[in-house]
Amino acid sequence: MKRFFYNVIIICAFFICIPVVFAQDTLEERLKLHVYTLADDSLMGREAGSEYGRKAAAYIAARWEEIGLTPLVGESYFKPFQLYHYQNLVAIIEGSDPLLKDEYIVLGAHYDHLGGYVNNKGETIIYNGADDNASGVATLIELGRLLKEKQSTLGRSVVLVAFDAEELGLYGSNELAGNPPFPIENIRLMMSIDMVGWHKTSGYVRYSGAGTFNNGKHLLLDESLIPHGLHVKTKNFERSIFTGTDTKGFAEKGVPTLSVTTGSKSPYHKPEDMAPLIDYEGMALITEHLVNVIQTLSQDDDYQATGKIASKHKPHNKFGLGVSAYIGSNYHNYTAGALNGKPATAFGIGLNGQLNIKLLALRPEILYDYIPAQHPQGNITTHAITVPLNLMVQTPPSSSSGFAVFAGPYYRYMLGGKQGAEKLNFSNMIYQNEAGLNYGIEMRVVNIRLGVTHRSAFTNFSRTKNADDAHIRNRATYLSLGYIF
Repeated sequence: MKRFFYNVIIICAFFICIPVVFAQDTLEERLKLHVYTLADDSLMGREAGSEYGRKAAAYIAARWEEIGLTPLVGESYFKPFQLYHYQNLVAIIEGSDPLLKDEYIVLGAHYDHLGGYVNNKGETIIYNGADDNASGVATLIELGRLLKEKQSTLGRSVVLVAFDAEELGLYGSNELAGNPPFPIENIRLMMSIDMVGWHKTSGYVRYSGAGTFNNGKHLLLDESLIPHGLHVKTKNFERSIFTGTDTKGFAEKGVPTLSVTTGSKSPYHKPEDMAPLIDYEGMALITEHLVNVIQTLSQDDDYQATGKIASKHKPHNKFGLGVSAYIGSNYHNYTAGALNGKPATAFGIGLNGQLNIKLLALRPEILYDYIPAQHPQGNITTHAITVPLNLMVQTPPSSSSGFAVFAGPYYRYMLGGKQGAEKLNFSNMIYQNEAGLNYGIEMRVVNIRLGVTHRSAFTNFSRTKNADDAHIRNRATYLSLGYIF
């Protein structure tokens, strides 16, 4: 009787435990396992090219192998680049439609982050990058699992890519976009899954790029494809000039792209970006939505690109036009004596063009200038047209950010002015023409330019000398803000 009783207990316990064991293998639990592993201190922030980055790559490869994903080329997922210092991982789930399977939907997520360091107190500071971008990689792994299970329903083939060296400048995605293993025009859509772990706090997952393919917004907002509890937003194009993701290299080659993110509400690029803060329920909903969207797109015979891309993704032009604004101060430099005049606020606004020849550029400008200066006999203000012509040495203009140094002559024509309440006399008091040197430095982030500019006149402003036997010459320093169209 006792044996029978014990057997009943064991059998009951077995059936009670089965749901508990299997509950641990839900999508949410698997996503959590991936993020906790990739964002663990033992991986020291997954810096690109480091041994810890390679350990993260090995983890991804092991999961793909368990799922049964096929390497895209050859027998290995690993695709080293840049003298083998970095490595992408690439797998494929082949489509089942004989006409569509040679077209591709590329899903990408970068697995590198910022690494770690020891501060001056001897403390180890680690940038674990749970949201950026362990969350995206975890989603990519589980997309591979779920899409593999649905392989027979996929029309187009799906390529999964874990990108390296994104934090260093989108190197991994630019490598694949520049050297694809199949014609670039066969890539019908590229998605970058980057920072998708804060749905609850952000209140949404955002798909930027819905305007790059027909009916993109309609598809992404189709309620039949959106899991209950997921809040979806769309933008026609990526707009942020200060952030970029792995879509860039593909978009520049005319491939429709989608940036998938819950935004930057997480502790972006801070040590506090850790696994316990991630919204795993939201990640599971995003993964389910992506599966539905990808499955639908893979089967769509009428799918077409619109041919439109974000302004930030437009290929670099050899010649560009822009607008500039300047604000700063101008003062009168005296050619003799120990003192100079006191400065006053000056500003200017105008148009410019730029001819790029690799690392050199020629930039002519035409500006309206308001040029004041304090003077003992009454403050002087002048209105002028200024035409600088700068020779620039710059970082590669094809990159999304960079800097330049520049120098060149300028010519200025005085339109009019006053000293105190009296009009300036250009016949015997003030020279109406001025020439000098324009020079400075600027930073560029996508289409925005921010710099410091100096203008020093070589020619005299005053026709006659003062009591110290000195002429007046204009000297100005400006902060500049420009936009390139």
